[in-house]
Amino acid sequence: MKSPSTWPATIVVGVDLSPESRAALEHAAVLGARTGATVVTVHAVGLLEASGARPHVDVAALVADVAAALGENAGGLAPPVIEDGPAADVVVRVADRLEADLIVVGRRGLDDATAPLGSTSTKLVERARHPVLVVTADG
Repeated sequence: MKSPSTWPATIVVGVDLSPESRAALEHAAVLGARTGATVVTVHAVGLLEASGARPHVDVAALVADVAAALGENAGGLAPPVIEDGPAADVVVRVADRLEADLIVVGRRGLDDATAPLGSTSTKLVERARHPVLVVTADG
C-alpha cells in the first residue's frame, strides 16, 4: 500500500442509475479532491441495458452533474470507462488494469432485493484485490 500522503492515487467508482451509485461517485470525487487522486468512473453495460430492458446510463452526464454540484470539492475526475459485462467483473477488471488503490460502490443497485448489500457490492467485497468502500445513499 502507498504511504498515507499519497494514498489513494487512483480510485475506481462503479456507477449505475441508483441514488447510492451517485452517492458513491460523490464520495469518491470528494476523496479525490482531498488526496489528489484520479477518480475513474466505471459503468458496466449488462444484458438488461444492452437489450433496452433498463435505461441507458449517460455516464459522462452523471460525472459532469456531480462535478458541477460539488464544485471545487470534486477532484480528479477522469473520463469515464464503459465496458460490456457483469458489473462486478467490469469494475474488478478496470481496477486491476489501472492498478487502483480503492474501489468505491453504492451499497445497493437498481433491484428491489432486501439484502443488506446488493449483488455487485457483495461480489466486489468477496473478489476484489483492492480495498472496497461501500457507500449508502444517505452518506
